[in-house]
Amino acid sequence: MYADETQLYTALHPDHIDLAVIQQCTNDIHRWYAENGMLLNPTKSEAIAVGTRAQVAAASTSGAVIVAGNRVAFRDSVKLLGVTIDSTLSFDQHIINVVRNCNYHLRALRHIWPLITTDVAKIIACSLVSSRLDYCNGLLRNTTAKNLNRLQTVQNDLARTVLQTSRRTSATQSLKVLHWLPVKERIDFKIATTVYKICQTHVPSYLSELIVD
Repeated sequence: MYADETQLYTALHPDHIDLAVIQQCTNDIHRWYAENGMLLNPTKSEAIAVGTRAQVAAASTSGAVIVAGNRVAFRDSVKLLGVTIDSTLSFDQHIINVVRNCNYHLRALRHIWPLITTDVAKIIACSLVSSRLDYCNGLLRNTTAKNLNRLQTVQNDLARTVLQTSRRTSATQSLKVLHWLPVKERIDFKIATTVYKICQTHVPSYLSELIVD
């Protein structure tokens, strides 16, 4: 549970997809909400089956999830805390959304650059664009090289915009001047930092238990 959102996960056997367990859980959640003076809104409920294309197709044809008496069909993708999760966990749609949002702010930065200093441009770039590239980027560790290259292109354009250099300028050199790690290295750094902190503090426990020295 997070704020007013509740996520429910369960494993389905590929050879025998039984939605009865999910149905029982949604009934229990609906009853708990009612007993505590809250209302479950089935019109905002979403369901997704994650697996191989064959497994997803089998789950979609097996039926739908019933939430508070309403039928909720399986979707190709859902948005969870700002991350678009697709049924095959390719994160293709998420990358498309991130690139679109970053390019929007990148164009806006180009328009105002003549009115600001390089330091201000760097602050704006980090807060409005780099933050979007970094958000939940640990999920992208095993995404395709094509997706990583799309994000890297955005970061390269951002670096050139901040430094006001041409597209022929080396992106690698621009990143070094700004002391920015490339996209793939930023992902690896975040995961390594997270694992190190968990090993040192053993918090949260549900992740600490999964790490064996």
